[in-house]
Amino acid sequence: MPVRMIDSAGLLAELNEQIGPRRATSAAEAIAAAQMNARLRQAGFSVDTRSLPATDRPGSRFVPVALLLAIITVFTGWQPLVGLIFGPWLMVLLLVDTLYAQLPVWHRRHTSQNIVAARPVTESLTQTPRQPQHRLIILAPLDTPPAWRGMTVFIAPTYEGLLARLSVSCLPILVAVSTTIWPEWRWVLIIGGLGGVFGFWWACQRQPPLSQPDGGLAALAALVLAGQQLPALQHVEVWAVAVGAAYYDRNGIKMLLERYPFDPADTSVIGLGPLAGGQLAVISRSGIFRQVSADPHLFQLAMIADRNDPGIDLEPRPLASDDDLLSPFWKRGFRTLSIQAIPQRASVLDPSLADRAARLVVAIAQALDTENNHDLSVLRTQ
Repeated sequence: MPVRMIDSAGLLAELNEQIGPRRATSAAEAIAAAQMNARLRQAGFSVDTRSLPATDRPGSRFVPVALLLAIITVFTGWQPLVGLIFGPWLMVLLLVDTLYAQLPVWHRRHTSQNIVAARPVTESLTQTPRQPQHRLIILAPLDTPPAWRGMTVFIAPTYEGLLARLSVSCLPILVAVSTTIWPEWRWVLIIGGLGGVFGFWWACQRQPPLSQPDGGLAALAALVLAGQQLPALQHVEVWAVAVGAAYYDRNGIKMLLERYPFDPADTSVIGLGPLAGGQLAVISRSGIFRQVSADPHLFQLAMIADRNDPGIDLEPRPLASDDDLLSPFWKRGFRTLSIQAIPQRASVLDPSLADRAARLVVAIAQALDTENNHDLSVLRTQ
C-alpha cells in the first residue's frame, strides 16, 4: 500500500481531531491504538495488536502500603515499638520501589493494548534471504502523560514524589516518639497521623490530571513520521511500538518482552517521550538518586546526527525522574536512548518537534545500518 505522506503539522492536527486526550485503558486510548495500527500499516509495517491487563490509576501499587501505614499508625498509638520497627521497613520498601523494581499491582481490572509493528530488512538480490544483524525498537506511549501536581505528587515518579512518600512513611515513627513523650495526646496524634495517611491513600486512588499541551500526541506523530521517512535498510530490522497504559503500568513493556524475547546483544531501544514544546533533548542520564546514563554509542550517534542536520537542534539534558518506557529495558541490559522535549514556561504543542524527533530517529537508524557490517558487540565495549 502506498504511504500517504503528510507533514508534521497536518499529522498532528489529524491526530488531535481524531484522538484527543487519552487516559490509560479508556476508549480514547483504544481509538489511538486503532489509529496507530492503521497508520503504521500504511507506512509499510506488519502490525500486531496485543491486549493486556492494566490499571487505570498509576498509584494502584501503593494502595497496600497506604493500608499498612494506617494499621501501623493505629497500633503505634498504643505500642510505640510497632511504629519504630515497621516504619523504617516501609521506608525501605518505598525506596526499593523507586530505585530498583516497582511494587506489584495486585488487581489489573482494565484492558489496554500494545501496537507492535515491524519492518524487516530489504530483500536480498540473491536467493539467500538477508538476515538482520541488528534490531532497532522505537517506543511511544499511547496514553497522555499525567500532570503531577497537587496531591498526585505522592505517586509521581520524581524526586519530589519520593520525598513525599518517604515523609508519609515516617508518620508511624513520629506517632511512636510523640506518644511516648505526651501519652495524654495519644488520640490526637493517632488521628493526625491517620489524616496524613488518608491523603496518601486518596492520591493512590485518584486519576491524575492530564498534561496540557499533550506532548504524548506529538510523540505518536513522531513515531508515525519516522516510520514513513525510514529508507530501505539492509541490516537493521525496525520495530515501532505504541505502548498501552505506559504512564500507569509497566505491564505493557513486560508483556512485550515476554511475547518478543529480544536479544539485548543486538537490540537498541529509543524511547519517545513527551514533545510538548521547549527544547528537543536527548536524555543523557535519568533516575532518582540512582541515575542511569544513556547508551554511549546511541548518544554519540544522536549528537552526530544533530551536527549533520542542524535543523534537528538537539541538546543533551539530564532528567531527575524515572523513565517508565526505558527502565525495564536497561535493567535487562538493552542499549537505550530517550528523546523528548524539555518544556519551557509557556509550552505549546509545536509540530516541528515531532518532525525533528522523527528525523533524529531516522538518522540513528541509518547510522546503525551503515555500521552493521561490523560486530556491534565490539562497539558496545568502546
